[in-house]
Amino acid sequence: MWSFSPHLFIICNVREMEMLKNITIKTSLIALLSMMVLLLLLVCGIGITSINQGISSLTTIDKIQGKEVTALAGSYTASLRARTGAALAARQMENGLTDLANASVARAEAYTALSHQEMVRFLSYGTVTQRGAKMAAEVKSNYEQYMNLGVQPMVDALKRGDVNAYYVLLQDVLPPLSVEMDKVANEFRDFGLEVGENMLTEAERFAFERLTIIGIACLFVLLLVVAAWVALKRSILSPLEETVEQLEFIARGDLTQPIADGGNNEIGRLIQAMKAMQHSLATAVGRVRDAGMQIDVGTRELSSGNTHLAARTEESASSLEETAASMEQLTATVTLNAESAEQAHTLAQNVSDIANKGSDMVGNMIEKMQMISSSSARIGDILAVIDSIAFQTNILALNAAVEAARAGEQGRGFAVVAGEVRNLAQRSAQSAKEIKTLVEESQCRVSEGTVMAKMAGETMDDVSDAVARVTSLMREISTATREQSNGIGQVNLAVSQMDEVAQQNASLVEESAAATRSLEDQARLLAESMAQFKVQSQAFAAIGRF
Repeated sequence: MWSFSPHLFIICNVREMEMLKNITIKTSLIALLSMMVLLLLLVCGIGITSINQGISSLTTIDKIQGKEVTALAGSYTASLRARTGAALAARQMENGLTDLANASVARAEAYTALSHQEMVRFLSYGTVTQRGAKMAAEVKSNYEQYMNLGVQPMVDALKRGDVNAYYVLLQDVLPPLSVEMDKVANEFRDFGLEVGENMLTEAERFAFERLTIIGIACLFVLLLVVAAWVALKRSILSPLEETVEQLEFIARGDLTQPIADGGNNEIGRLIQAMKAMQHSLATAVGRVRDAGMQIDVGTRELSSGNTHLAARTEESASSLEETAASMEQLTATVTLNAESAEQAHTLAQNVSDIANKGSDMVGNMIEKMQMISSSSARIGDILAVIDSIAFQTNILALNAAVEAARAGEQGRGFAVVAGEVRNLAQRSAQSAKEIKTLVEESQCRVSEGTVMAKMAGETMDDVSDAVARVTSLMREISTATREQSNGIGQVNLAVSQMDEVAQQNASLVEESAAATRSLEDQARLLAESMAQFKVQSQAFAAIGRF
């Protein structure tokens, strides 16, 4: 039966330590870094694969949802604007506004061309699935019918000036085509959203799988780091702790402590070099003391240079005060500009109020013109009654003349009176007709005046809106000017600080240069003292060549 022996455990542990001491640090680090690089390459490969998959998904989503849907929406929107322009042109033609109607037709044609361009762009992207290709073909077919049978004939009819044909197409032909076009466009948009959601779901699943693999790799790296830490602690850290202990003795000036051997690796060579350094330091201490006295003299020179630097700093402070005064004047100027902008904002607000009052007065004038038009219509009705009365009076006078003729000599005087009455009735009817004609002309002028007053009211509204926009801009200018004033104050402070630091640095460089030249000689003496270290370490060899 086997039994545990503490002595055997200690022997094995000592042998393991001896074996680790003989393994070089270079070999250990190369092995550790090699495993780290392999794991890093694995993680990077997984990450690159995930990124490529994500880019592919985003490209597909952008192609369908971004480019194709945007192009389709732009084409359909341009066709709707073309229809709006055609409707405006039709109303203008009905009102006799030929020039405006032609301009509206031209805009409708331009939007029609833009709609065709956007549709060509939509079809040029292509699709990634058979379903998408089929839906794109349906969109193209319905769009051609919608434009060639509906929108384009409507615009052509208006170009010919045939408003009736336009309304026939608008009411009978266009509605079913428009409904079908809306349907296929919405279906394609829904298709784009569906494809995007599917691609995002697939990308999330792919990312989860890769994250799981990366998590496993990170766990393995953690285990590897723990194992490397244990090995490095035994082969490097423990010998280094012993070395640090010896160096602490040397740092305290105790050069009599014995230093044990540390093996054949880099730590062992470092301990041998430390032993040689201990011996060399004992010889170099005297020289270092002498060099330290010279360094003290150089330090005094640096102190004197700092005194001169303080004097120059005071002179620079005066110049900086003058600069600060100039910046304060600039701040005052900007503040004055802010106050002027505020006054301009107040004046713009007053102009806006005046424009609103003018708009109200134009509205009252329109109301009065409408009341005059109503009164003219009533006058026309009264004149019609007068004309009717005159006509009946003329008939009655004619009948009276006939009866007077039958009466003979007795009715001759009555016949004369009847004739005069008939003449007056005819003159009254003629005057009533003339007055009616004048009233009708007045009504036409009043109607034109009403239209012009409405147009003037709309113009006043536009003026009021423009003044409101100017008021808003002046408010923004005032706010920006105040912000500039605050910013100038901050810039003033920052510039002052930067100038002070720059001047201080320049002076310090000049003074430090002289002190550095003095210290350079003393450093050369120290280098000569350190040159006695004759070891294999490249660092100490470099000091010896200094």
